[in-house]
Amino acid sequence: MVSFPLLKLSLLALKHISKPVVKGIKDTAKFNEPLRKYLVAPTAQTYHWIGVRTKMRILGMNQPKFVPPLNNTLAIQIGSELLGELIIFIIAVSFLILEFSRQKHKDALKHQQHREEKIKLKKELEILNDRVLCQTHEIIRLKARVVDLTSSHEN
Repeated sequence: MVSFPLLKLSLLALKHISKPVVKGIKDTAKFNEPLRKYLVAPTAQTYHWIGVRTKMRILGMNQPKFVPPLNNTLAIQIGSELLGELIIFIIAVSFLILEFSRQKHKDALKHQQHREEKIKLKKELEILNDRVLCQTHEIIRLKARVVDLTSSHEN
């Protein structure tokens, strides 16, 4: 049950982090013509075009042949918000990929240590088996010697 509040807090933190990013993109787009013209506005216009066509399809109406473009202020606002969310999303996904990669590396090291430990234990077991075999042969030899000695004393 702890994961749900943690997820909620993480999403809230991401929204708070995205606000300054969106504001920065919006402020930059107001004064930077290439950014506004080639990145922010086209993103917003595409989003608007897809949104209008999707809503018309959901409502069961005919697809419009022409979707009126957003005004410049609204395009900057929507485009900045979309790009800000995209940047935050990319950062979050990058952190997830980094964490998965780190965890995978950690697991690989752990498995390697287990393999090395297993090999070490097998070698120790072989050494112990050899010792037991040698001691078994020694016991058999000593028993035979005892039998020989007892039989020679009886004679």
